[in-house]
Amino acid sequence: MQKNESNSSPLLLVGFTILFLIGLSFLPKDISIMGYDVKPVDLFMDIKPDSLLDYGINQNDEFLNQNFKATLNISLIKKLIENYYSSSVSTLQSVSPIAGNTSQMSHFYNALKQTGTKQVRVAHFADSGNEGDYLTADMRQAFQKKYGGNGVGFMSITSQDITFRKTTRHSFSDDWKTISVLISNPDKKPLGINGFVAIPKSGSWVKYEVSPNYSYLSKYSKVRLFYSDAKASSIKYSFDNEAEKTVALKSGKGVQELVLTPTSGSAKSIKITATTDDQANFFGVSLEDTPTGIFIDNFPLRGNTGVSLKDIPESVRLDFNKYLDYKLIILQFGLNMAGSKNYNWYEQAMTKMINDLKAHFPQTSILLVGVGDKGVKRGSKFMTDPSVPLILEAQKRIAEKSGVAFWNMYDSMGGENSIERWVNSNPPLALKDYVHLTTEGYKRLAELMTEALISSSK
Repeated sequence: MQKNESNSSPLLLVGFTILFLIGLSFLPKDISIMGYDVKPVDLFMDIKPDSLLDYGINQNDEFLNQNFKATLNISLIKKLIENYYSSSVSTLQSVSPIAGNTSQMSHFYNALKQTGTKQVRVAHFADSGNEGDYLTADMRQAFQKKYGGNGVGFMSITSQDITFRKTTRHSFSDDWKTISVLISNPDKKPLGINGFVAIPKSGSWVKYEVSPNYSYLSKYSKVRLFYSDAKASSIKYSFDNEAEKTVALKSGKGVQELVLTPTSGSAKSIKITATTDDQANFFGVSLEDTPTGIFIDNFPLRGNTGVSLKDIPESVRLDFNKYLDYKLIILQFGLNMAGSKNYNWYEQAMTKMINDLKAHFPQTSILLVGVGDKGVKRGSKFMTDPSVPLILEAQKRIAEKSGVAFWNMYDSMGGENSIERWVNSNPPLALKDYVHLTTEGYKRLAELMTEALISSSK
């Protein structure tokens, strides 16, 4: 009998604790016991309807009482709705200027003055929020319209977003071995500027076709293939499904460039085929139609915090900068850090990574983009994830310590709880996961970022 009583003690303790907390849930607010203020406890917050939750609204407020009494006043309701949506829309129109070390942006802004005579290249690194080329595509369109340039720029050999990429139809055989900053690399294969490398089997192929969605990407006259450590061998290629041609690869260490041009002057598709196993380390291609103007390369890294860019070797960075001469690197990460409470290690790691980028790209501006808003559910409402302001402050310190420019996407979206307004906008600007944006949302964000960059260049 004694044994049974002992075993039941923990269960009784848990039961009494639950009953005690339930009792606290029904205590009135602002109650004090023996001089101590009792903190409100509500175990039922997540299942209560909004009508039973207190979100800081004073039910005795004269303004609210007048409006509740006037629920049948249609003109008043219409006016309130118009004022609400007017306020929401104006909130979405806010454009935060480029901040931080804006003088470091001079490399990019000086280069913009030369787009009539040379190519100006931008690398846009981001997490899954930039997959499908959604955000970069609309920025690219706006910049190419203003500064010239035709072509999507850099494309990886393989990719995770081929089913929803809207700027280029991208397909490839399933026998490529792909290594990236996202996975282990036991053989220490060099990763490209995009954070990826692909090793073929004999017959592995990749194909790129233009998409009709963007006028500045309708054709290309030059394809630049980047690779390293090639065997003495040749690849096959075909423009617009014409007869295949053969061209030799250069052997040796370091990043190599092979330029392919269609005999007709321009093309809408190209297919490249490897001819031997492990023929080379292939990094990707650049699809271009003009020797001048601006090109923005889209480098999405799903699930990444940005820190893993450190795994791109110094020699590869230097080689790619020799070929592509980047004038601006955009770093847009952070939401994959949500949920943590301490960002000291992230701050230190990102600061070191950015300082390394500055050393390897000394004539390149670097823009760190702060996180946007992200929602979490509280009761039946979605509110800003408490970790978002913490990440944002850490990113501001990263920009300050590394001496680069900073753009506050959170403020530009509208600040606290703005993601809910983006979700409820008409048309919706954000998905109902309260994290990712819709097509219209990416267009809007691209407008905000483009406007911030261009206005700061004046």
